[in-house]
Amino acid sequence: MASDLFTRKSTWYGGRGVFANSAIPAGTLIHTCPGPYGSVIYREFRKEVCAQCFAYSFDVRRNAWNIRNEVPGAGVWFCSSTCRQEWSGGPMTLTVNAAVDKLSKADGKRGATASAHSALAENSPGISQTSIDSAWENAAQGPTSVRLPLEELELETVRFVLSALIRRHTDDENSSGTPLNNWPDLLELQDNELPYYRSKPHALPSHVRIFAFIRQAVCSSPVLECLKPYVETPAAVRAVLARDPGNVFGLFEMNETGDSEMFGWCMYVSASFFNHDCEPNVRKRREGRALHFYTTRDIEKDEELCTNYVDLKDSVSERREQLRAHWYFEWSLQDGYMLDNTDPFHGAQIVENEDDIHIGLL
Repeated sequence: MASDLFTRKSTWYGGRGVFANSAIPAGTLIHTCPGPYGSVIYREFRKEVCAQCFAYSFDVRRNAWNIRNEVPGAGVWFCSSTCRQEWSGGPMTLTVNAAVDKLSKADGKRGATASAHSALAENSPGISQTSIDSAWENAAQGPTSVRLPLEELELETVRFVLSALIRRHTDDENSSGTPLNNWPDLLELQDNELPYYRSKPHALPSHVRIFAFIRQAVCSSPVLECLKPYVETPAAVRAVLARDPGNVFGLFEMNETGDSEMFGWCMYVSASFFNHDCEPNVRKRREGRALHFYTTRDIEKDEELCTNYVDLKDSVSERREQLRAHWYFEWSLQDGYMLDNTDPFHGAQIVENEDDIHIGLL
């Protein structure tokens, strides 16, 4: 990650952060992510959220958008003809959406039940890095079809992962990856695979099924032939899934009331390089597909640039629990500071006092 205004480098407390190259005045736009690397809009909101700019129809007192691509099963709507023309998804995304819907309906007719799904999750072995690697190795050698229908959230995850694979293919073909938002940058994001599966054991067999479903969807569509290199092994799918927890941003309506509807999620790669502080000096704002970062006060040279991950109105204990649950941090008292344990299960270091928590991702 490089910029004229800041540099990503090691922090004194461990891990890496984003630091100012020189003094920066308050209110300066320091970084823009032009669009997400991968994203998904929940099925129930497809008609209400513009696929290009993520505008929410209810923000302008409409029930739904009426401009869409005329591809059966594609499930893509737009707020304007301009957004439809500018849409970055392209024909491949339409094909992916249609293929996922068709395959999910076919799987649903096979008669497998939700209880079978639950039993598979409950019978998962103890989670260790070895068991995770073994599960993915078995997935690579497994059948190219899915024996159980996927649940709705799993299907949304399928669409999210496929959107990232489409982006990777597009960048590979056109060398169009932006300097701060390409596949190598995505791989630099914190890998939360182990803590995520430990906290949610059912997610491992779920992700294996998701990979099998994606491979089947890609291999069953001639139009998606170009994506086959990315699903011949689980590596690319696994890389995206390992960085989904702790690195994605919710897509919310942009109102000023404080209560917002979440209608999907997305991964802005370079946005995840900013660490957390309960006294942030950077704020983020989404404008259409773009995510902008502004300084909230004057910044000194070499000062770390931080945003906030949690609601700052919550108590320290509440913030700590949110950070533990969603970013997998643990604490141990050391030398007067609250630092995370050094076990690989943990992914950050935390400095805390009565009013503040500062977190640096490794």
